[in-house]
Amino acid sequence: MAPTDGPVDDVVVQADDLRQPWRGVGAALTDATVTELREQPALIGELFDPSSRTGARLQWVRLPLSATDMSTRNWGWRWNGRRARPDPDARAAVRVLRDQVLPVAPDLAVVASPWTALPRFKSNLWWHGGSLRAGAVNGYGRMLVSQARWLLDHGVPLQAMTLANEPGHVSDYPTMLVSDTSLARLASRVGPQLAALGVELWGLDHNWADRPRLDATGYDGLAAASMHCYAGQPAQAADLPVPWLMTECTGTTDTAPSTFRWDAEVLLDQASAAGNSGLLLWNLVLEEGWAGSFGGCRDCRGLLTTPRGGGTGWRAEPEHLFLAHVRRGAPPGARVAGSTSPSDLTAVAFVRGDRVAVVGHNPTDRTRSVRFSVAGTGAAPETVQIGPGELYTWVRQAV
Repeated sequence: MAPTDGPVDDVVVQADDLRQPWRGVGAALTDATVTELREQPALIGELFDPSSRTGARLQWVRLPLSATDMSTRNWGWRWNGRRARPDPDARAAVRVLRDQVLPVAPDLAVVASPWTALPRFKSNLWWHGGSLRAGAVNGYGRMLVSQARWLLDHGVPLQAMTLANEPGHVSDYPTMLVSDTSLARLASRVGPQLAALGVELWGLDHNWADRPRLDATGYDGLAAASMHCYAGQPAQAADLPVPWLMTECTGTTDTAPSTFRWDAEVLLDQASAAGNSGLLLWNLVLEEGWAGSFGGCRDCRGLLTTPRGGGTGWRAEPEHLFLAHVRRGAPPGARVAGSTSPSDLTAVAFVRGDRVAVVGHNPTDRTRSVRFSVAGTGAAPETVQIGPGELYTWVRQAV
């Protein structure tokens, strides 16, 4: 980006207006992704290597504790009433994490989420749909804690868990309703036990629009809240009494310009203004045209797409580039900071020590001259050119 003549837009970072800590970016290690990473280990570097020039440098993995809509069969961990043990599919994901990902990204963090309980815990005695039975809450909670212990004992850097993915949604793939009463009971029992293991419990694990469920169930036992992007607006999560993070949002068939605009405006700008502390998208990798055995998402797009029918190589999708920009603007230890900018230019500031960065997007159809400065410092402003529809990351040491 080089200086240019003509009108100039100002972006001013208020480096002393420090807001929520930023915990990083990531995506989910679904069964479909496990298959791709096992077949093409080179994908690991493009996703996780913190020194990669072009990679996303992801810091988080979301680990399913059961089959999802990205699976080809129903599965769950085994439970004998005292100890949980992983199914072969769960073990395959753990091996990818431990043997392939962690050697490349040793500081990786994991959040684990079940899509469904075992059928015997559910009202319909089946993997798909139904609800968690009130009489099964205690046993289900003990199983979750046992799963956390097993993962920690087997080298998984588990930092957080949720009680159930999208507990207000059922469909013809592994899903489960969980009542407000059951969520509150689980949180009060499971949260302290996870905390004793050094693992956070994140509440809700559903959309911004479902925020009233958090208020209804209370925040006892919760270290944070987990939000999805499929209904509502980020502002609905503002002023929560606990931190919150985006933990699921998928790309579909949108073009790159459309994706950049929406992701920057909603997932970055609006969500940061509402207090968001991290951003995890859905699948890490999917094969071109992938379709599982269930009726889940048929047009979901991973951060990377591999060729249909096997073979080597991959295509980086717009979501990969978006997360790569956020990651470079917000390194470990960064905090969201206040800033001012034109209303038609997305700009979110991050500060770590004397390092200042702005990540954003030019949604217009014209090239913009943007002058970046840091208020209250002796650093000279810097004017750069941002093309139409471009994502950008500006980094400066404030002196």
